[in-house]
Amino acid sequence: MPSNKAIIIDLYINEFWQDAMLTYDYMRPCKGNLSFDYKLQSIIWLPNLCFINSKSAQIHSSPFRNVFLMVFPNGTLWSCLRIKSTGPCTLDLHNFPMDSIHCYLTLTSYNYNHNEVNTIWSQPSPVLLFKDIELPDFTMVNFSVLSYPKVYAAGEWDELSVSFTFKRRYGWYIFQGYIPQYTTVFISWIPFYLGPKAIPARTMIGVNAVLALSFQFGNIGKNLPRVSYIKAIDLFILT
Repeated sequence: MPSNKAIIIDLYINEFWQDAMLTYDYMRPCKGNLSFDYKLQSIIWLPNLCFINSKSAQIHSSPFRNVFLMVFPNGTLWSCLRIKSTGPCTLDLHNFPMDSIHCYLTLTSYNYNHNEVNTIWSQPSPVLLFKDIELPDFTMVNFSVLSYPKVYAAGEWDELSVSFTFKRRYGWYIFQGYIPQYTTVFISWIPFYLGPKAIPARTMIGVNAVLALSFQFGNIGKNLPRVSYIKAIDLFILT
């Protein structure tokens, strides 16, 4: 749900890596894969992946800590975490209310650089949606993934980024902004059809039209972020 320049999202993070010290296929085990809970994480090596650009993130604990860990005989580990994360969004309101919002999350190892951990997206579908995201104010129209190196003072890190694009639903602004503006302007044309002696009526309609336009403009603007540039709806109202 994008709001206030941030996106709040529930997601499952699946990580796969291999640890030779946990190989046990040579023992010919009777059970192929071993499943564990979060308690095993404190005694094994982890790549320590995190969202470096998130404003907040937490693992769900309903009713227990939502962490799944599986060890395969060849030393491969599969970790699955259910996380609620808040990530940043970029707003460009020049075309408001026909604008789009881009939100993104960046995943990387917090402790290990490229020489120790090589982080890549799984193929062929690194990101899967369980259902179409439909919100009262936005509709998700696209998402994309990106992998790139990032140089820091301690070395080079592999970063994985996923971007979500949301298109604003402008139906509310059509009914609450554009149509009332059109109606007010049409009403303001009535004095042109009145006689020249109907000065009180002409004045009253003109003043009321200006007040109505100002009220409608303020009612829409108070719910928007304060920006220093002119939006599309501003141009429409001023015109």
